[in-house]
Amino acid sequence: MSIADIEPQSEMHGGTEGHHEDPVKVDGRQRVGIWLFIGADVVTVAAILFTYLYLRGVDTAGHWMEMEGYKGNLHTYAFWENQYLNGTLANPKAIYVGTLSAGLQWLTAGLTVVSAAVLWFGEKGLRATKNAKAFSPVAVVAMLLTLAGVVVSAIQLRDIPQIFVAVNDSITMSYTTYDSAMMAIVGSTLGHLVLLAFLGLGLAIRSARGAISGEKWYQVRLVRYFWVWVAISSVVTTLITTSINTVH
Repeated sequence: MSIADIEPQSEMHGGTEGHHEDPVKVDGRQRVGIWLFIGADVVTVAAILFTYLYLRGVDTAGHWMEMEGYKGNLHTYAFWENQYLNGTLANPKAIYVGTLSAGLQWLTAGLTVVSAAVLWFGEKGLRATKNAKAFSPVAVVAMLLTLAGVVVSAIQLRDIPQIFVAVNDSITMSYTTYDSAMMAIVGSTLGHLVLLAFLGLGLAIRSARGAISGEKWYQVRLVRYFWVWVAISSVVTTLITTSINTVH
């Protein structure tokens, strides 16, 4: 028996052709996966928004945007703690925190929407011109826009007011119900933007290396699905939190 007699059998049982799936089937399976992932994220975002609206509606103990305590930040913790231990702490006052900057919230949403539009435009250009090298800079621009959104979100988190209250022989840092809900919402936005920046960087690197081309653009479409969803959710979330906030 010669090598020529063996080679056809090896191709039938373990050759390269036997291990390659139909690209259409692979793409279909991947699209189902990304839609399931987006569906799970939809539920998560909806739960966060429901919690926000519920807490705003019940306004437990009138603490939606107001709390008795001492206004400060992490740097003033020692000051309030020493006053409490020395017995010189004045009576707490009602502190009204107000809403976070609507401008910063809309700026974050705008950056997310523009980044999604840039990626979608790049995908259309990639599919039309088959020029993968031209797509890589587009992915970088989309990534940089999301990183700008990350910076704005971090500023929003920093601007959330902190209130110190005396509890169990100590001073603790607390937040109003509104601030706690917004912390979860802005934190969720920040997490989404970091993920988008990571995906944008991955697309840029893969297209530069040739893993994404005019014929192999399916991964870009999968990322675009999720990117567009994040942009839509950012607009919806910002619309709700900037229009439905006070209880008066």
